[in-house]
Amino acid sequence: MMPSIRAEDENATVPLLERDQILGEWVTGNPLLTDRGVTLFGGYLAEVWGNTSGGIKAGAVYTGLLDFGAELDLEKAVGWHGASVSTIWQWLSGRDASEDLVGNFLTISNAAGFDTLRMMEMWFQQNLADDAVSIRLGQLTADSEFLISDYGGLFLNSTFGWAALANMNIPSGGAASPMGAPGVRVAVTPVEWFTFLSAVFQGNVFAQDVNRHGFRWRLDAQQGFTFFNEAQIGWNQREEETGLPGQFKAGAWFQTGQYADVLAGSTAAGNSGYYFIIDQMLVRESAEVVPGQNSSGKNFKESVSVAKPDQGLGWFSRMGFAPSDRNFVDYYFDAGFTYKGLVPGRDDDTVGVAFGYAQLSSGAQGGIASDGGTPAGAEMALEVTYQAAITPFFIMQPDVHTSLIPAVRPICKTPLSLAAARRWFFD
Repeated sequence: MMPSIRAEDENATVPLLERDQILGEWVTGNPLLTDRGVTLFGGYLAEVWGNTSGGIKAGAVYTGLLDFGAELDLEKAVGWHGASVSTIWQWLSGRDASEDLVGNFLTISNAAGFDTLRMMEMWFQQNLADDAVSIRLGQLTADSEFLISDYGGLFLNSTFGWAALANMNIPSGGAASPMGAPGVRVAVTPVEWFTFLSAVFQGNVFAQDVNRHGFRWRLDAQQGFTFFNEAQIGWNQREEETGLPGQFKAGAWFQTGQYADVLAGSTAAGNSGYYFIIDQMLVRESAEVVPGQNSSGKNFKESVSVAKPDQGLGWFSRMGFAPSDRNFVDYYFDAGFTYKGLVPGRDDDTVGVAFGYAQLSSGAQGGIASDGGTPAGAEMALEVTYQAAITPFFIMQPDVHTSLIPAVRPICKTPLSLAAARRWFFD
């Protein structure tokens, strides 16, 4: 038997700037771990945000996010077919540009939050029926699978990830990064092009400065439960299909427990929200393969074009609504375009522009006015970004935001009292 190559020897043969991970195969890809089903991962996000005009004040802040975790394939480890476990931890640091500089609720950074080390996810998953069914239980996040646009993931504003429709209406923002919650999720994929997801989570994850480390669990009728359901339909997803890929999602969340009926001045039981998402590639780039370079080894005389599956122009849009008598945001809409490989020679770079609109309910406007804030009708965010892949493990992303509250004055000359608004709706 030939001796296996040690991880450190294999790593040494790969130039630093070409490695997929900065540590190469020393840790994350060490065969001593991967052959036993263990995968380690980690990364660090560093952001510097500046406010040039409007808002609370001009200035700059630093925001940091360290995340790390591990996954264990129990089939490789102990022979348990279809089973796996995973955990993800996060350490947030620095300041929040929206809280310190701008005063808006469509939060500028999706990495900003209370400075602490927190267990975000820790779950067990069992796949059944040749992976057509999977059951996951433990500490979960809803924003890892629900209400998410694939193309929207490029952008840094939090609303293009976990939309304000959920973040502003579910107590404490719901089970979304960096706040996980106990729950159960079931996914069923009867055919390749259709998946149905259903999950239930602890209804209130508590504020970040209260649930500091992710272990504040309380499952009872008083706190309530959050139910998410989502149907996903995809087309042209397989490599052999020549059409442009896309996906449509329709979902809803339901909340048990008592909520303020802001129009009637009383309380009402339960809450809900409904949403639709579409992701569609509009233009796909193709690469010219020159004669003699057929990957199958066969010779050919003329150049041929081969599609680049993930390079080109993509579009996304989401729309959602919630009852206006007990929600802060009763209508939400966003849309955007991304283009991967637009700049010649920069095939892994992506440029994008996105717009988000969150309409405040009439009850929310009245509540903000009663707390001394500005009763604006909506908040909007416009983001332009360019993600540059310097190396496989190092990315830089210059980004420009504009936040607007229409029909009042430039954003937050009188800052929106988000804490007061949350207290008014959920206590």
